[in-house]
Amino acid sequence: MDIEKKIARFQDLKTKMPTSELPRWTLAQAYEEAERLAEAEAEYVELVALKADYCMAWVRLGAVRLGLGRPADAREPLETAIRLARAQGHEAPRMEAMKILDEVDELDEED
Repeated sequence: MDIEKKIARFQDLKTKMPTSELPRWTLAQAYEEAERLAEAEAEYVELVALKADYCMAWVRLGAVRLGLGRPADAREPLETAIRLARAQGHEAPRMEAMKILDEVDELDEED
């Protein structure tokens, strides 16, 4: 499916299902795929406001902020993701968040 069609489809689903996290997640993922990171960030922010314990949304929010060149803004979502992953027993998201956080730390050391 063409990425712009995919985005339009999930924007429509988000409108139809405003309290559901799934359309927001898939829309944010589509924005990332299209390299529209600012829009992906906005979706992840809305998603974690809607469902604060959505561990992977916190991981991706941190990753997107790093991708936008804002490592300082990436740290808090990644630390939140690690805390949630531990509490929920999700090893893969914890490892992914830790890997991205290592990148943030490396950039901090360069400054």
